[in-house]
Amino acid sequence: MTQLKFIRTTHDGNGRCRSFPPEAWQFWREYGTAVGEVLRAETSLTLAEVLTASREYALEHPDSLVYADLTEEQVAWRLLKLCEVGMAAVVIEPVLPACSLH
Repeated sequence: MTQLKFIRTTHDGNGRCRSFPPEAWQFWREYGTAVGEVLRAETSLTLAEVLTASREYALEHPDSLVYADLTEEQVAWRLLKLCEVGMAAVVIEPVLPACSLH
């Protein structure tokens, strides 16, 4: 069995910010921040983990009305759009079956 996870791809291996078109940065500023800021390059997250972290991010930034009351659908759309513009990527990880103790 496999599990779908997401990582942030805005920086290269040396920590330098990668180049993106203006439209990608505009999306980041207008919609993607609450999702993009919780992603990390070194640790992939499931959609459920991204949703939880994005809601926490929104609570920490109450001045931004864009992130008020994030739904699962909104987070999923923002995450997919970040993947589309290259600022996030999908990681498919194997899930090891639970060992049963007999």
